[in-house]
Amino acid sequence: MNVVRVIAGFAFAILVGHLVLWTLIEKTLWPYVRKHHPPGPDHHKSRLSWMVGVLERAIYTGALMLPGSGIQLVAGFLALKVASRWHSSSGPRSTVDSDNIWMIGTCLSLLFGLGGAWIALGHMPALANIKYISPVQ
Repeated sequence: MNVVRVIAGFAFAILVGHLVLWTLIEKTLWPYVRKHHPPGPDHHKSRLSWMVGVLERAIYTGALMLPGSGIQLVAGFLALKVASRWHSSSGPRSTVDSDNIWMIGTCLSLLFGLGGAWIALGHMPALANIKYISPVQ
C-alpha cells in the first residue's frame, strides 16, 4: 500500500469532505431553515457536529480500507450514531428539517469516506460481505 495514496485518501475524505459539508450545511441549508423556521429561545447551535463529521469520515475511510470486515465497522458506527441521535430527536426541539440535514450530512460523509478509501487503495474498496447477503426468503 502506497503511503502517499493513503495520506491523499484520508486528506480527501477529511479535508475536502469537511469543506464541502461545511459549505453545504452551515452556509446553505441551516440559513435556509432558519429563514423559514426561526429557532426557539432555548435553541443552541451545536459546536461539536463538525468534529463528529471529521471523525466519522476518518472511520469510514479506514474501515472501508480493511478487507472483509470494513462494512461491519461502518454499520456499527452508523448504528451508534443513530442510537445517540434517538433521544435528542424526540423532544420538542426536533424538526423534520434538522433530521433531513443530519441524514444529508451522514450520507455525504459516508460517500466521502468511500471516495477516500478508493483513493487510498487505488481501486474501489472490496465490500466482500455485501455479496453474501441474501434476500429474506
